[in-house]
Order: sequence, then C-alpha cells, then structure tokens
Amino acid sequence: MALKGGERLLVRMADPSPLRRLATRASAVLRGYDLQPLMPFAPRRTLTGTPTPRWLTARPKAGPSGATPWDEAHRAAAAFGYAHYVEPDILHETATAAATAAESERGLDPNWPPPGPVSPGWHLESGFTGFADVRAKATGAGVRIAHLDTGYTPAHASTPKNLDPALAYDFVLGRPGAVDPGGSGLLINPGHGTATLALLAGGEMSLDFQGQGFSGLVGGAPDAVIAPVRIGESVIHLWTSTLAQGLYWALAPCGDPSLRCDVVSLSHGGLPTRLWADAVNALYDAGVVVVAAAGDSIFLELIDIATHFTIYPSAFDRVITALGATYAKAPYKTDVIGQMQGCWGPDDVMDKALAAYTPNIAWMDYAHPPNGFSMRGRGTSSSTPQIAAACALWLQLYGADLPAEPWRRVEACRLALFDSADSRGDKTELGWGLLNVPRLLDADLSARAIAAAASAHPMPPDAVSFALWRLLLGQGPPGSDADRMYETEVAQTVRQSDNPELRAKARLAATIPSTPSDKARARELLLAEGVSAALEARLKETT
Repeated sequence: MALKGGERLLVRMADPSPLRRLATRASAVLRGYDLQPLMPFAPRRTLTGTPTPRWLTARPKAGPSGATPWDEAHRAAAAFGYAHYVEPDILHETATAAATAAESERGLDPNWPPPGPVSPGWHLESGFTGFADVRAKATGAGVRIAHLDTGYTPAHASTPKNLDPALAYDFVLGRPGAVDPGGSGLLINPGHGTATLALLAGGEMSLDFQGQGFSGLVGGAPDAVIAPVRIGESVIHLWTSTLAQGLYWALAPCGDPSLRCDVVSLSHGGLPTRLWADAVNALYDAGVVVVAAAGDSIFLELIDIATHFTIYPSAFDRVITALGATYAKAPYKTDVIGQMQGCWGPDDVMDKALAAYTPNIAWMDYAHPPNGFSMRGRGTSSSTPQIAAACALWLQLYGADLPAEPWRRVEACRLALFDSADSRGDKTELGWGLLNVPRLLDADLSARAIAAAASAHPMPPDAVSFALWRLLLGQGPPGSDADRMYETEVAQTVRQSDNPELRAKARLAATIPSTPSDKARARELLLAEGVSAALEARLKETT
C-alpha cells in the first residue's frame, strides 16, 4: 500500500543556529521551496549539551510534483548532497472505527463487560483506578498537562475548570485557540478531544445511565492546568507535522519555556517518523512525561489484515504506552470478527506499558452540551487520559522531591507507575498491569521510585530502527542520512502494509537468520508495495 503525503517536506538540520537563519540558508540551496521553521522556539541544545536537531518545513512553490512522497524527499536531500535528513509529511490513517458513539449506541457495547448497567463513573471507583479514593489527597493542582487531540467544546459541562485558552493552539488551522469546530465527512471525528479531555480533567457532573447515577468529578486530575492543542480533525487521520508541533508546543506553550507542561496526554499516532522521535527525545530531556495510546485494531485474524502492534509515538522507549483493560480486568482483546480491540506488543514495548480501563467508559457528547454523554467510550483513547491524569497527581505530591536533572522526573514517575500497578503476571498484553492510583500515591513506594531514579541512567534516545532494512542490505545501523531515509520509508511501508507475509518477515528479521532466498523474497514483497524509485534502486543494488 503506497504511502500518502501532502506537499510539505520536513527537513532536519543538526545545527544549533537560530531557525530563521537556517531557513534562509536552506532556501539558497533548496530552490523552488518555501522554507519555514516547524516551530520557532525549539530548544537549541539537549541536556547533555549536544545540538538539538532543528526542523524546517519545505513546501514546493509550484505545487505538487506528482512524485511519490519519499521520492520528493530524496530529491530535496540530494540538493543538499544528503548533508541533511528529509522526510515527507506523511498522512497517518488507521483502519479502526471512530471512537465516538453514534446516536443509536446509547447502551453498553454487548461485546464487552460489564453485562448490565453501571455507574457512569465506574472506572473511578475502588477496585478499578481508585481516583475517587484520593480526591482529598491529590487532584492535580499546580501541574500543567498538554492535551493533544481534536480540540474541546467550551459549552460542555465536562470542560476542565482550569483549561487555559491562552495556552491553546490549533495546528490544523495554524492559529491560536483549540475549540473543536465540529463538522462531518469521511475520517472526520469531531468530539474526540472533548471526550478524552473529560476523562483527563473533567469537573463536577451529575450523570445517569439506565437508573445508575453518578455525581462528582468525572476527570482524573480535575485541578490540573490544561493546555489544549488541536493536532487533527480526527483520531484516525492526521499528519506527521501537526502531531510533532503539538509535542513541541508542550515544551514552550506560546513560545514561553516557563510555561512548559509537566505531562502530555496523546491519544493519536501512526507510523514511525524521525521527527516524532526527535520531539519525544526533547520532551524526555526536558522532564516532560509523555503518555500515548497504544492504538486500536479490528480483529480480522482469519485473513490477517489488521496488526495489533503498538503505534508510534507510543512505541518509542521514552514514551509510556497506554494499553486497554476491560471491566473484568482482562486485556482489551477479542476474537469477535470485526470488533475493535486495543493494540499491544511487541514484547519490548510491553516493558514500559500500563493498562487503564476501556471500553464502556463515559464518553462526553460534544454535539449535545452541556450534559450529553453515552457509555460507548472505547479504544486506548479512553485509557490514555486516565494514566496521564495519574501522572499529574503523582507529580503534584512528589514533584518537589525529584532530582534536579529533568529527565529523572520522567524516570521516577515511570518507576512509580510500574511498581504500583496491579500486576497480571505476563506482560504480553497488559504490560506492568492495571493502573492503581491509591498505590501510586503511596509515600513509601514513591520514595523508593525517586531514590531509584536518582541513580538511574538516562534511556538511550529514541530513533526509527527497523531490522528488516538492515537484513536486506546485510549491514549494521545506518551511518548516513540517506540510509536513515531508506530505513524510515521501509518501516513506514511495512507498518502500513496489509500483506501478512511481508509483516511476518519483518517481525522475524531481528531474531531469525535468513537465507539469500528469504532476503530476495522480502525485497520482492517490499517492491510490490509501491515504494519510491529511490528505494527501489537501492534495493536492487543488493541483489
């Protein structure tokens, strides 16, 4: 399946010079493009003192050339003599159903427990996350959370009381503010941000579901300051650039580093990109905890179309992966054909993953303010804000006790999350286990996590690394930006492919020795996906 890209390219320049100066220099080489900084306020250096990669956007002045997205990227990189890495601004689409409930879906989803009516706040109760048990102890006060989604609905009663419109930005429309404009159409998913925001930090509401009442705070961190960032019109249709811009915004909302967020809640994702890896690394270095959804898939195992592997950026090591767990405390996994389920795996990702509750979660209805809702909240979109909210509560209580190095804040919070989880033994589908907020906030457990973080080493920087590419070439890790471009295209192509044989070969490439015939078959399958002419030529050099 061919990758889809827009007109824009994304140019990575490993130079600490001011971004405007870099754009001027690049324009002299890359003629025919309008170059602009991706973000005007990205930090110049990492915490280790090395230059922070600077990213520019490049839009052809004459409009689309008709080349494939990656061929256009190679054309631009060649103009630089491959001194700089270039990748296309890819459109990330998933095969999952939208999480918003239809008007006819006002009851519980019968494919999942609970079997009967429950309180609209069941996931907050004792025996589940336990948010309701810690309200007197922590509510997220003084903690700033960046909420990256489709926007919010001011008129809905669930809108957090400390949502700060001054910290809002809409990267879809390129302007301040993040109000969801609504709309309809293919792949448009309005209201998703309103619903996930309520789970993150929603305020007081009185709700009734089939005779089961709930009155109280609907969000996990209701007193946290929220910086709302609109990165897409849909959870299943977004661009590389807008998600990255949202991540970088969390470092310095409105360009002010003093307003840096403490936590990022991200229920979106897609294919691996180097830009997302750089953004994640910058956040980790700055001490910002990033929680991202593992993603969702449709169970079609008999014909093996959908993959359940974790999407990016959630799959990156420096990100906390948010999995799903059902009311029955089981993995969010099904064997019902056509039913949506969570994503999980591979095993190395599960070593930094945690589960919270979904589906049949209260899902606020943006189209029916102020109190409209259904009980059809589903997907790891619903579990992600629960985990992000728990991080905010922990930082409220223990942030002042953390080591001075910012990245240790992330490590301490992660250790506390994982050590406090309700373990289910095998990490394969639930990672460290189920979110347990009262245990997370325990003083002794937190002290141990902080002490462990004080002596820890920083995690290696995240990168796009794909074993199948190196297998095909018989080489080690790529040593040039050209090789990194090829590797990223291969990773994106395989992850988007609906060819089970190609995906199977990619999964096995890192662990099982391959014969020359295996490599030849992998190249044949990859070429059938409609890759760029540049990659096709590179692959044929290895035959």
